[in-house]
Amino acid sequence: MTRSAAARWLLLATLWSLQHLFMRVAVPIFGTPLVAEGRAFFAACFLLPWLYFVMREDLRLASNWRDHLAVSLANNVLPFVCFAYAATVLPASYLAVMNGMVPLWSAITAAPVLGERLHARLVIGFILGLAGVALIVNLGPVPIDTSMIMATLAGLLGAALWGWAGVIIRQRSGRLPAMSLAAGSILFSAVLLSPGWATLPDPATWTPQATVALVCLGLFCTGLAYLPFFTLVRDIGPTKTLTVGLAVPVLGMLWGWLFLGEAITLGMIGGAALVLIALALVMRR
Repeated sequence: MTRSAAARWLLLATLWSLQHLFMRVAVPIFGTPLVAEGRAFFAACFLLPWLYFVMREDLRLASNWRDHLAVSLANNVLPFVCFAYAATVLPASYLAVMNGMVPLWSAITAAPVLGERLHARLVIGFILGLAGVALIVNLGPVPIDTSMIMATLAGLLGAALWGWAGVIIRQRSGRLPAMSLAAGSILFSAVLLSPGWATLPDPATWTPQATVALVCLGLFCTGLAYLPFFTLVRDIGPTKTLTVGLAVPVLGMLWGWLFLGEAITLGMIGGAALVLIALALVMRR
């Protein structure tokens, strides 16, 4: 991995680890539909001007609308809803742990679709990462009940969709520039999720923290994050790019503890250690 790719990878891991913190703050005030829509809307507010005024590229909606729609559904609409729903129950640290499944799903999908080989080192790394994720969830402080199980399943589904989306982006990024695909897909997402505005709560119930969190979720954790994400998928492939999902649980636990006062147990620390070992195996050339 080049220095440029490594820097983009680190930026992406940081931004995506913060998204769970912002969701946990925004969802109790604005609800699942509006948080999913707000995320897409504010991301579009960032990516569209970037595409036109910085990259000086076009969306190419007329000729590539199917590509934009496919990426929109797999990478934005469905995962945004899944994780926003999960955030109604799960702490930010748990949501971050769900991202630990993304590289596994990406590798499983990329192997038959893109013809990528599953080296033993990668398989071992993914298994260790999965074990770390399981350890964090099982030994965390949140009691297991029906709502927790449903939220966990939603988070796992969102992670599976993100893994699959990485492969879709790699397939379709050859037909149009990476940033055009990013901006076009997020525009489609903002339109598809727009019914969420009907659930807008009374402004009297808004809080400054929740409002800022929702804006940051869209502008930074989605809009800005898509700059390194789409270019990394193009340059190094979805499997290596989505290994950020192995770093996100560790960073997400840190942010949850620092800013939300979430508990960190010894089991969670042990799981994080396994995740770091898995990351080292997967990222090794």
